[in-house]
Amino acid sequence: MENSLQETAGSFSLWGMKLKSFLALVFCSTLSFAAVPLPAQAQDCPNGICEVVFEYTGSGQYFDVPFDAVNLTFELSGGSGGRGGNGGRVIGEFLRAPSELWVHVGGAGAVSAEAAGGFNGGGRAGGSRGNEGSGGGASDIRTGEDLSHRIVVAGGGGGGGGYSGAAGGIGGNVIAANGGSGQGSGGTGGSETTGGDGGASNGGSASLPGAFGVGGTGGTSWNAGGGGGGGGWYGGGGGGADSDSCCSDAGGGGGGSSYADAELTDAIQHQAGVQSGAGRVIIRYQIAAKVTAFTALQQSSNEVLISVETDGNFTPSAQNLTFGDIDCSASEPQVADLVNSFTVTGCSSQEFRVSLNTGKMAVFSQSVSSSISLDLDLVGPEFSIVMLEPESHQYLFELIANEEHFGLSPDAFAITGCAASELIDQKLSLNDCGDGEIAIELAANSTADYMGNQGPARSVKLQFTRDTVAPTAAWAEPIIVEEGGAFDVTVELRFDDVLISEDAIEIVSDEIECVPVTTIGSGVIVFEYVGCAPGIAQWRLPVFSLVDLAGNLGPVQEAILQVELILTPAPAPAPVPLPVPLPEPEPEPEPAIERLPEPQPAPATNPNPIQPPIETPEAITPDIRDEILDFIEGEEPILEQPGTSSQAPTVISSPTESENAELRADLEDDSTPEVSDRDEPSRSVASETGQVELDNLQTDSSEKVIEFENSDPPYGQAVGTKAFTAELALAPAPEQKIGFLSQVAPLSIAVTVISGVGFAIYRKMMVR
Repeated sequence: MENSLQETAGSFSLWGMKLKSFLALVFCSTLSFAAVPLPAQAQDCPNGICEVVFEYTGSGQYFDVPFDAVNLTFELSGGSGGRGGNGGRVIGEFLRAPSELWVHVGGAGAVSAEAAGGFNGGGRAGGSRGNEGSGGGASDIRTGEDLSHRIVVAGGGGGGGGYSGAAGGIGGNVIAANGGSGQGSGGTGGSETTGGDGGASNGGSASLPGAFGVGGTGGTSWNAGGGGGGGGWYGGGGGGADSDSCCSDAGGGGGGSSYADAELTDAIQHQAGVQSGAGRVIIRYQIAAKVTAFTALQQSSNEVLISVETDGNFTPSAQNLTFGDIDCSASEPQVADLVNSFTVTGCSSQEFRVSLNTGKMAVFSQSVSSSISLDLDLVGPEFSIVMLEPESHQYLFELIANEEHFGLSPDAFAITGCAASELIDQKLSLNDCGDGEIAIELAANSTADYMGNQGPARSVKLQFTRDTVAPTAAWAEPIIVEEGGAFDVTVELRFDDVLISEDAIEIVSDEIECVPVTTIGSGVIVFEYVGCAPGIAQWRLPVFSLVDLAGNLGPVQEAILQVELILTPAPAPAPVPLPVPLPEPEPEPEPAIERLPEPQPAPATNPNPIQPPIETPEAITPDIRDEILDFIEGEEPILEQPGTSSQAPTVISSPTESENAELRADLEDDSTPEVSDRDEPSRSVASETGQVELDNLQTDSSEKVIEFENSDPPYGQAVGTKAFTAELALAPAPEQKIGFLSQVAPLSIAVTVISGVGFAIYRKMMVR
């Protein structure tokens, strides 16, 4: 009966404890959420070290890290468990301090049945004896408000078991301590990777394991509940409950583990079980000296001045400077009015880079950078010479430099081709310049910039040719080929420099109807004409049709070529002799009979015989004809008999007046002599009497016979007897081919006749 009453009383007591625990949890939660985090600030900084202490508030606290804070250190302590172990501690420093931090200070564990754990992860106690302890909360520093933002954590201690139970495990270290065991087992401590396991209960409900940031809940029994696990990086497990009133009772909760981010913190020290009650966080830092100015300025071609201005207890040295060019060397600083000046020499790279390493002794003001980059001026000025518009024999040049310079003098220039020069305000004028090559040379290292760099590195030259001679042009001798009554003509224009336009050449032609093929070469234009008609052609290059590189126009006089195309006249036809009369055609052709050569007539006894004409002359010119007739009409021809005969000269006949008229009419007749179709007349020469007879010779008109009888030669000389008979016959020319002998024979006969007549006249004059 007593046992039944006791159990009933215990049951009421357990429910009462649960109600009180629930009300306490609601109250604490209300306070936690109602808390508004305010920035924590250091009150003072004795000896230059500032300290900010964060006490338990039940909520997170925001810390605005001063921008000039250096050497930030921290000291975190976790809350202790109710009737349990103390909290752990973590001491260290920030490698690089975040600009803002959130601080959570762990609360201490409570003592009561099912008591809520301390703030920031303490595990709830089991029930229902009423003296069970909850786990203490962890203390941490975060970069944000979530558990995942924690960078440093100090674990809380585990709560003790109920009634005459075991103590909770202490918090701290990367692997926390386990809770003590009674008849209920204690929970294990949290580690770097997992929460602690819950202890086994001896009757009643089972305990819970710890988790990330949270301690486990202790087991519950009517007799004694287990202690809650401590909060930490990973929380400790809850202690086991005990339902046996004998002996030792419930187990204690395990402690929570500690943690520090190795990438953000350094010099970490872990301590376990050092904090009693609520936790605490202390942040210490120094207000560093400020670098208010960091500049670099080139002083010369081999010197750079670095200036560091500070506010505070910091004096930089050459070891604080790091150069991008290993050839650079810095002297120790000269200090004046908080300005530290370094002289840097020996730099070989045009790109200059330097950084200032202050370590933890100073910080840079917000407007100041910790590094400097600049381009060093290590070379002298460079020049270019530009010609301005020339005026007659004078020239003006501008000297263009890539930077300011000084020390340039007229002696730095070497000038050829001009008699005088002058340098005024970066302009060079040349005077009295002649035609030909003009050269300007600026000597190397003849000037310097304001850094002392000499320039130009090499001499600067400008050469040009002065040309005032106008370009000229000339027409080459044309090539003319006449063929088939037309002409092929080739004309070349040879010129200097450049032809302004092909249209500058004017072509004027008279009756020439052919289009040229134009070929333009270097300094020559060729016009080729094919099949041109006769006429006059003219090519004309007007003045100022050419231009040279100097802008001179030419030629000063127009260049004209005129060609007259004239056909070569056909040659006069050769004289055509009178044809030899053809024999009458025979009715039937006779077979060819080999003929013996005809006997030649016996030579005449006259030593100077006159051979009969072979053919009638083709023509006798009017002058010769008139001369012959005048002699015949005016004189009586007398021929002497050659030899020694004493016979008196005998006059054969003298032409009468009517015969002379008829002879003249025959000679003046322009018609072609005609020959009858009858056989060729026979001829006989009487050598004894000196009479020449032409028998059987007939003409269409009449036969004229002139007989000359020999007479005594003058001075009693006997020259023999001659007789000359001439016949002039007109006959139409036969249409037949005339051989060479046929063409020459008439001329020979005419010469013989004229010679005979002349000789007769001469003899007659001599007789008289």
